[in-house]
Amino acid sequence: MYQFGKKQSTLLSVCVVLSFLGHFSGNDIYLKGASPYSSAITLSDQRYFLKLNREQEYKEIHKSLREKQRIKNQIFDVISSYSTGLDLDLLNQIPQWIYEESRKYDYDPFLLTALIVTESSFNNWAKSHRGALGLMQIRPRTGHAMATEVNLKWEGNPTLFKPESNIALGTYYLNKLQIRFNNDMKLALEAYNHGPTRLQRYIQQGKRLPVDYSNKVLKIYDLIRSNKA
Repeated sequence: MYQFGKKQSTLLSVCVVLSFLGHFSGNDIYLKGASPYSSAITLSDQRYFLKLNREQEYKEIHKSLREKQRIKNQIFDVISSYSTGLDLDLLNQIPQWIYEESRKYDYDPFLLTALIVTESSFNNWAKSHRGALGLMQIRPRTGHAMATEVNLKWEGNPTLFKPESNIALGTYYLNKLQIRFNNDMKLALEAYNHGPTRLQRYIQQGKRLPVDYSNKVLKIYDLIRSNKA
């Protein structure tokens, strides 16, 4: 059994660096300025440390996959409490699409889930009185513009009734609004609801800014995170 003291810690650090640089050749390696006896990293040492490194990588990957599946399962549980109008095959894929699009912009997938709950209660066929369509309630004109920016094929209004496309466009639009409003998520959410032009006008005129919509989304977000939604 290896007892890790100061020398072993140094050897481990050197070994890890050399492994990443691709310098393990199969020959013994020596540390400059130290005696060959005390500083040699033998082939067996190399194999041992590489094994440790691989095992740690496997553990991290496994942990990450477990966490991803936990998040997707929790999103599915939220979706299952609503009438989506979708068949089971599409329903099963929505958590993955939410997860993937959230990660593109470094969002918590539960935040995007909360936004969809607020917008459409996961009714894929939802239509607002202002003409917004689908899960994230996107107006066709906005959807067309966003589709052009992300190089997503636009097939008219039916595009917004495709869950994968709707989620991709809605998440991109939210991120665009967040950038426009100085990375302020509450303002981005209000702009998503009221429209960026109107919100910008409120700001320029010094009017009291709306908060009800963003507060509602964030309240649902907290409930989902605490698994109480």
